[in-house]
Amino acid sequence: MRFTQWLDQNAFTAETIDPTASLDDLAPLRAMIGDARVVAIGESAHHVREFYLLRHRLLRFLVERCGFTVYAFEAPYVEAEAVDAWVHGGPGTIAKLTAPNTMDLTHCPEMHDTLSWLRDYNTTTNHPVRFAGTLAGNGGGSPLPELQKVADYLRRADPDALPLLDRAITAAGTYHAADPMRAIQNYLAVDQAARDTVTANLSRLFARLESMAARPPAGWAAAKTYLRGAWLVDHLHRDMAGQGLATGTTPLDAFIAESVLQQLELDPTAKIVLAVHNVHLRTTEVDHDGAAGLFPAGYHLRNALGDAYLAIAATGNHGRIAAGAVDADEPTGFRYTEHHLPEPQPDSIEAAFDTTAALTIADLRAARPDIDDAAAFQSFRQNDHFLGVTVFDALDAVAYLPHLHTTAQPAAPHS
Repeated sequence: MRFTQWLDQNAFTAETIDPTASLDDLAPLRAMIGDARVVAIGESAHHVREFYLLRHRLLRFLVERCGFTVYAFEAPYVEAEAVDAWVHGGPGTIAKLTAPNTMDLTHCPEMHDTLSWLRDYNTTTNHPVRFAGTLAGNGGGSPLPELQKVADYLRRADPDALPLLDRAITAAGTYHAADPMRAIQNYLAVDQAARDTVTANLSRLFARLESMAARPPAGWAAAKTYLRGAWLVDHLHRDMAGQGLATGTTPLDAFIAESVLQQLELDPTAKIVLAVHNVHLRTTEVDHDGAAGLFPAGYHLRNALGDAYLAIAATGNHGRIAAGAVDADEPTGFRYTEHHLPEPQPDSIEAAFDTTAALTIADLRAARPDIDDAAAFQSFRQNDHFLGVTVFDALDAVAYLPHLHTTAQPAAPHS
């Protein structure tokens, strides 16, 4: 049987992605979710309205009907702590807590609606849901937020180590910026001494914390996580400056996975909804010019959790998305422009979908024993182009939305 035939006969469909709609029609998804402790729901591009709505609706289902307890989002690890406090009834407004640049992917009406629902839900339940960020250094930008958290710990528990941290903070301040791409561009412009100061002192601080592992002070585990995030960001910067291995974004992927696994370690009953781009949730090694050791977050999570990790990529074939490019003339160092989605490549998973249903979900694990053309699907959408990947190996399921539109983001029109 061809996969297109299997889709016609077996795919799950729903007539709405409205987050406020009844959840009864989603009941068949229970079988696909099974005993998963982490359900990752992706997106083929950031800043797409329909992906926010889909995640909101599935989050409601997973929380209300399946007992999930954490919403882990592609947002800065440190800054997300204030949002978590807010969804638990804390002060402030969600518009200010999700400011652009630092919390870019949460700064849109659709995400504000999701977070407001979480806050309302938490006021009426005995099992409140946490919100957690997964990105170190605001997605590869400055490590200062993590280092300042480490400083809070050291002042309390190990003041003798503060001079190491102070030197790292001073050097990192020479290239700090709220915007990730601007911070990276600043890093490429600073002198070698500043770079080496950050790397050397972070390494020494790591050794210092490791030496306390036998009898860790209060707050030690959290401080180590903050420091590891800063350390991974520093290695990303060095690699981008041509002073290390060409690892791409995989240091960020490592932290995404580690932050999720830490949630499970801290609470053995936790069940996590993970919202990240499709490139992060895939479970197979990155094939990049023969380079070894390039692992997305989904690879680490599958390795650690096995079938308790479920990777659902979300995609679509029609409409417009906002694609970004580095632009040194922009204040943020990055420029988004709107693009029409190109037609699907013949070898893409998107080419198999031809439906007008508001939502179609194909369980690739269930399909594989029954189809004879799984190997034909060798790419999926990544923003406004296609990425080579063995789809049936890399993903567990695909959520297809026929029409995509950008959120209320400052994206210039592009023909």
